[in-house]
Amino acid sequence: MWLRLENIWLNGAETDPEMDLIVRHARELPPVLEHLDKAPRRILRRTSRMLPLARVQEIDRKAMLWLARQPGETMAERAGDRQRVQASARDENFNTLENRVLLSYARLAGEIAHDYKRRHAHSSSSRVQQVHAYFQRCRRLERDLVARSVQNARPDVTPNFVLQNNWHYNQVWIAWHQLLRRHRAIDDLWRWQARSWEELVALVTIVAAQSIPGAQPIALSPVVFRDEQDRGCWVDHVNPVAVFFLERQQAVLEISYRHFTRPSTLATFGAAIWLRVGRPDRPDDLGRWAIWPLWSPNGGLEPGENEEIGRLLPHGRNENLRGGITLRPTQQGAAAEVVTSKAVSCLTLGTGGQSLADGIANLRGVIIQQVLGMPG
Repeated sequence: MWLRLENIWLNGAETDPEMDLIVRHARELPPVLEHLDKAPRRILRRTSRMLPLARVQEIDRKAMLWLARQPGETMAERAGDRQRVQASARDENFNTLENRVLLSYARLAGEIAHDYKRRHAHSSSSRVQQVHAYFQRCRRLERDLVARSVQNARPDVTPNFVLQNNWHYNQVWIAWHQLLRRHRAIDDLWRWQARSWEELVALVTIVAAQSIPGAQPIALSPVVFRDEQDRGCWVDHVNPVAVFFLERQQAVLEISYRHFTRPSTLATFGAAIWLRVGRPDRPDDLGRWAIWPLWSPNGGLEPGENEEIGRLLPHGRNENLRGGITLRPTQQGAAAEVVTSKAVSCLTLGTGGQSLADGIANLRGVIIQQVLGMPG
C-alpha cells in the first residue's frame, strides 16, 4: 500500500481520477433516468369546473345539481350564451412522491457530478467525460420535472409502494440514499477537519520517510480502512505505524501517530505525530521530534511560528526532544513552502497534485537534514 501511495503522490502513477460513487451512477443509471424522463408516473385527478359544452365527457352528481338549477329546457339552453357548463374534468398530476424523489435525486446527483467535473477539469479521462454526460442528463431531467410542476422531496420521506416495487423508481430511491449518506459523511467531516488533516499528514510522513534513498521498512503497522469515518478518521492502526532502517544515514526512524494517550511530559506538547531516531552505534541516544499538523482553512505559513515553537522545545529536554515540525495546508493556488531554523521547520502541504508532491519532498529534506543531521 505504501509503495502505491508513494507512486500516486510523488510520481503521479495513476492519472485516472478516483472511482467515486457518482462515477458508478453515471455508468449504471442513465437508462433508468431516460426511461423515467420519457414516461414519468402520473395520476389523474377529478376536478369540477366550467367546461365548453363540446368538451364535456363526464357529468357527476354535483354537475347534475348545477344543471338542474339553470334556466332552460335543453342542455344548450342551460349552457347559456357562453355554452359552458359545470362538469368533471380529469387532470394529469405528475407531483407524486416517486417523482419528487426523482427530482431530488437529479438535483443532488447533478451537484455532485458538477463538483467531480470541476475537481478534474484538466483531465481527459473517460470517467470525467462520463460524469459530465451524466451531469447534463440530470440537469435535463430536472428541467423536465420542474416543467411538470414536480416539487422536491424531503430526505426523511417514507417510500411508498411505487418506490419499493417499481424497478426503475426503486433504483433511483437506492441511489438517492447512497448520495445522501455520502453527503452526510462529508458534512460530518467538515466538523472534524483538523482530525482529517492530522491523518493525512501521518500518511504523508510515512511516504516521505519511505522515499528517502536507501530506506528499508523494518516494521509496518497493519492498516484498516473504516467504512465510515470516526470523528474525522478513516484508518485504524497500531503504534509505531512504521519503522525504517535508513542505510545511507545508518539510522532507524520510528513513526508514531496518536501515541501518547496517557498523561506524560511529551503528551503535554499535543503533537499528533512523533518521530524517534536511533543509531546502531549509539543505542542509548534516542532523539524525538514532534510533528504538529495544524489545520487552517486559509492555509499558508504563520509568521513567527518557528520562534514560538523553538521556545517550547527546552521543556522536553529530559525526554530527548530535539526539535519540532509544523505542517499547514497550502494556500489556494500557491506552491508548497518551507521555513527552517536550527531545530524547527514549518512547512505547507497540498492535498493533491504538484503541491502535495512538493510538500512531501520538502518534508523528506527536513527529515534528512534536520532530524537525521545529514547533508541534503
